[in-house]
Amino acid sequence: MKKQQLNIIFFLLPLFLLGVLNLLAPNKPIISELENRALKTKPQFTAQKLWSGEYFREYENYFADNFIFRENFVKISGTVNNLWSLPSQEKVTIVLNQGANVAAKQNKNNNDQNTGSEEREKPDEEIKNNDNQQDSLKEEKGSVTGKVLVLNDKAMEIHTFNAEASKYYADFINDFQKRLADKNCQVYSLITPTQIEFMNDSRYKELSSPQKETIDYVYELLNPSITTIDAYQALKQNTDKYIYFRSDHHWTALGAYYAYTAFIEAKSEKPIPIEQYKVEQVKPYLGSLYSTTLSKEIKGNPDTVYLYQPLIDYEYTVYYENPIKIPLLDMRHAENTNKYGIFLGGDHPWGKITTAQKNGKKIMVIKDSYANAFVPFLLPHYEEIYIVDPRQFTLDIFAFIEENNIREVLFLNYVLVTDNNGFTDLLREMSGFN
Repeated sequence: MKKQQLNIIFFLLPLFLLGVLNLLAPNKPIISELENRALKTKPQFTAQKLWSGEYFREYENYFADNFIFRENFVKISGTVNNLWSLPSQEKVTIVLNQGANVAAKQNKNNNDQNTGSEEREKPDEEIKNNDNQQDSLKEEKGSVTGKVLVLNDKAMEIHTFNAEASKYYADFINDFQKRLADKNCQVYSLITPTQIEFMNDSRYKELSSPQKETIDYVYELLNPSITTIDAYQALKQNTDKYIYFRSDHHWTALGAYYAYTAFIEAKSEKPIPIEQYKVEQVKPYLGSLYSTTLSKEIKGNPDTVYLYQPLIDYEYTVYYENPIKIPLLDMRHAENTNKYGIFLGGDHPWGKITTAQKNGKKIMVIKDSYANAFVPFLLPHYEEIYIVDPRQFTLDIFAFIEENNIREVLFLNYVLVTDNNGFTDLLREMSGFN
């Protein structure tokens, strides 16, 4: 009996001590550098949350994110994931993931952290926190549960075709275009594929639904008055080039450039030759999918971020409660984990670019973060470019278009927004359709 009691004590004592240490630990971190995301904050207590059970769910998530020695446990988990792989001569792993581009609307508290005057620039720590908040893989409305294939030193999101969600997305764009039918405003749709679509090895490519079929399915459902952009072929013709990151779910700026050429040619215009751009490099870069997988192979072969410098003069302003002027390629993010945040300075509720191209042309890009590397190539073609992120935009979108005399609207999203209804729900909410 005494031996059993000692066994129980030795079992419970470490748990008790860990619990006490966890509760008393000072200076709990706000972000996880290892996972490149914001950690859950202590939930606010309300009677409504208590009776609905929401308070305890939020507290459980907070406790899990702020558990003592958590970073060490995450590293151990990453090591275990690396040991678990499909039988092959190659290093292959499947990792569960939340869709990185499809985050819920940021609440007012998050937005408040990014406000500032026109003259003020964000402190480095504020930029760092905003980076991780933008890339937080949230378990809230708008999240997408999916999988990531890790093949040697490359990670790729796996797409799952969803006919209902794809139609839901197409129906939204049709509804949006109908609201602009009498406004002399042209609507474009550009859906970009992800890296796994262009794999040569069919064994792994077949883990993902054929993305061209998904894109074609959506495009066929769109009203003929909507111009569809075939970025797929432009990317497919250049798969021998560095058009996707190995460690991140985004395309590179070069991949975005080829999609830009497809867009400009669809407008019967001539794209600017890539040779005219001055290029700078930022390295090393370990992106969102490295943070998801913690793959040793990816860590051993990090990415490089290539930056194509704008060709003409411009002024770029992002808007929260107050406007903030920043560069299109915001090098303050070069020192952060999320170096993709260099493009447009990351994701903001909305922004406006005024260029030296005085041709009267204006376009609005309604986007996920894939558009961040794409938009800078538009500068030589437009006098004004408006950038809208439906995850944060709160103004009346149709009044905004009319008041600013915008005559072109481009929806630019990657194909995983059709995997479920989350992102489209945000688009509909932004547009007042709910």
